[in-house]
Amino acid sequence: MARIQWDDSLSVGVGLIDDQHKQLIRRLDDLARAVEENQGPKAVATTLSFLTDYTHFHFSAEEGLMLAQEYPRLDEHRALHEEFRTVLKSLDVDFETDGASTFLADQINRFLITWLTNHIGKADREVWQFLHSRNNTLQ
Repeated sequence: MARIQWDDSLSVGVGLIDDQHKQLIRRLDDLARAVEENQGPKAVATTLSFLTDYTHFHFSAEEGLMLAQEYPRLDEHRALHEEFRTVLKSLDVDFETDGASTFLADQINRFLITWLTNHIGKADREVWQFLHSRNNTLQ
């Protein structure tokens, strides 16, 4: 199963947000390890549950900071977050319908790695560069 490791290229320079991103990457690594050790079904359930909670608090935190700093592309960024939630709901339906499987775990893993590297590396970086330029106290 594919893996992703935290490195500075994923940092947006805001401790709270970087810590939340690191937590997501750790959970993704836990999923990959569990599948490799044939503990996939429990890991899939745990990961999906975590992601549902994570998206609520993390996206709210990001969007709150963007709103407070009048980020001009907030609606676009919210749409990216909503797209993530839609895919997550679909994966959750697959889990509820078909149960946990190595295939589903692999789908979740691949989706998250792709989404994380693209979203953090591009969309989030753009947001935080803007926010840093408006407010030097963001850390």
